[in-house]
Amino acid sequence: MKTTWRIGIATLCIGFLYACASKPQQKTDSVQTKPTPATATSDNATALSNEEGLVKTEVIIDNASPVKPETNGILARVSAAQQSRIAQAVSQGSDDAVARRLVFQATPKMRSFIERLSCIKSYNDGGAAALQALAAPGSSFKFFVPPMHGIKLHDKSKCLSVSSVVIKHVKNPLKPSASSWTDALQIKVSFIADDSGETSTSNHEMNKNTRGVWWFTR
Repeated sequence: MKTTWRIGIATLCIGFLYACASKPQQKTDSVQTKPTPATATSDNATALSNEEGLVKTEVIIDNASPVKPETNGILARVSAAQQSRIAQAVSQGSDDAVARRLVFQATPKMRSFIERLSCIKSYNDGGAAALQALAAPGSSFKFFVPPMHGIKLHDKSKCLSVSSVVIKHVKNPLKPSASSWTDALQIKVSFIADDSGETSTSNHEMNKNTRGVWWFTR
């Protein structure tokens, strides 16, 4: 009888000790298999959809971007006075209140375009590539004839000066959901060669897309 009682007590003790020893191991296992929250959220925090990336790119491009180094050699050198004249002519390009508001939005890109336009030395020498960075998707200035091309007596190491800019606002009659653009600015730029007095004009158009970004379409 005593032997049976002792065996029972020993069995209970062994069972209790085994249970105590196994609990910490189970807790350790649960900690090891639990996913780390940082890993689960890091991908979501850095992910960027194609549309968001496109919008971010457009916003950057919408600023006045510098001329690429490879086009510097085929563009004439613009003077500070000519740059100031471009800025003045653009700001005075329209008397219409709505057009002036839109011109203010498009000014960085418009001024950059006109400056490059006035400094392209000749047709088909690669200078038009300086305009392509400001062109709308699908638009090309590959065969564009620049205003300096038809001027014969001017020193082409220097840019033409801008004598006037006339800007007209055109509202798209279609709803934004039915078109890729909402507003357009038709731009007529008049140039003069300071040394020879020769003149030239160039007509262009900027479109504002449904994201609010301005591009040149012609």
